[in-house]
Amino acid sequence: MVGRLTGLERSAKLKGAGAVAALLALAVLAGSASPGFTLGKVPAAVGRTVSKALHPGPRPKPKPAAEPASPAGASRFALSDIPRAYLALYHAAAPTCPKLTWQVLAGIGKVESNHGRLAAPGVRSGLNSAGCCAGPMQFNLTNGPPSTWDAFGRGGDVYDPADAVPAAARKLCANGLAGSPPPSDPCPQVLGTPALHLALLRYNNACWYVHEVVTLAGRYTSSVVTDRPPASHDPFVVALVHNPRITVTTSHGCDPGPDLASGKLDLRVQSILAVIADRYAVRISCLRTGHSKYVKGTRRVSNHYVWRAVDIDRVDGRPVGPSSSAAERLTRWLDGLQGPLRPAEIGSPFPIGHRPYFSDEGHQEHLHIGYSQQQTAG
Repeated sequence: MVGRLTGLERSAKLKGAGAVAALLALAVLAGSASPGFTLGKVPAAVGRTVSKALHPGPRPKPKPAAEPASPAGASRFALSDIPRAYLALYHAAAPTCPKLTWQVLAGIGKVESNHGRLAAPGVRSGLNSAGCCAGPMQFNLTNGPPSTWDAFGRGGDVYDPADAVPAAARKLCANGLAGSPPPSDPCPQVLGTPALHLALLRYNNACWYVHEVVTLAGRYTSSVVTDRPPASHDPFVVALVHNPRITVTTSHGCDPGPDLASGKLDLRVQSILAVIADRYAVRISCLRTGHSKYVKGTRRVSNHYVWRAVDIDRVDGRPVGPSSSAAERLTRWLDGLQGPLRPAEIGSPFPIGHRPYFSDEGHQEHLHIGYSQQQTAG
């Protein structure tokens, strides 16, 4: 087609109303070509040829294409953390559900697969480690029938974000956002509306998950710095601080109380503490303040220093040590976690013998739970 246009262009230089008319007709046909038939460049090329035939002379240089506008309300964190293609997909899918924001979709994409960047089973192929879910938005392929993906995927490719992100919007809308608010809030300790909480619980049935998504959505919103109340007013954080099954101590040189109340902890650390407290009474001995910047004997930055780790020195009222049965149960329970709450490192007095566990002389009197910069996949 391009070769033919060049020939027509040469003919047009000889002037002739017939040639110009033919070019105009071709432009119209090209503009109405069916999807999948590659004529994308033809209308523009024909237009330039017609212009040259009618007004011979130097062709003006085309202006460079403008950068696509950033989605409204995107924070600097959103623009730096979310790949541009995903950002566009979240922004395009959200309006399909009147009460859905693109930031909530982005929060789900972050928790489920770090916006498709996780190199883990089930993100780009196969199923996740739980053997059920797949794709960047982690849809269930094995439940039903119909499976969750069959119900909302509309025959698309679960691994393709262009199909998975709109499907997530449809699921959230169908699972609570489009209907009447529930009679009671299923996650009253989390910021956001009861309807949003219900929809997110039906995506992943845990209030810690709702908290992570809602908090990330807030961080992805440009007004978060000026409009959002101080982090210590976050009801999820306040609930952690006042949970009678979570206490703190300064006896090891750290000061975890203010750290816990600050709201600066990695969301996974906040969430794992909430989940642990449902099962055990624990005492936190260190979060960030008072911990060294580097892992002892190395130049590797500690996860404590970047708010991604917690140390626990008592479990169910008993000091952590090689003979502590409660601490060992908690340690082994952590090994069964899958998805975003599975730690990247667990230090303890117990020689479990496989990753992410380790045991050394520095971890005989406390449990260390740490997370990597990139989240783990489910």
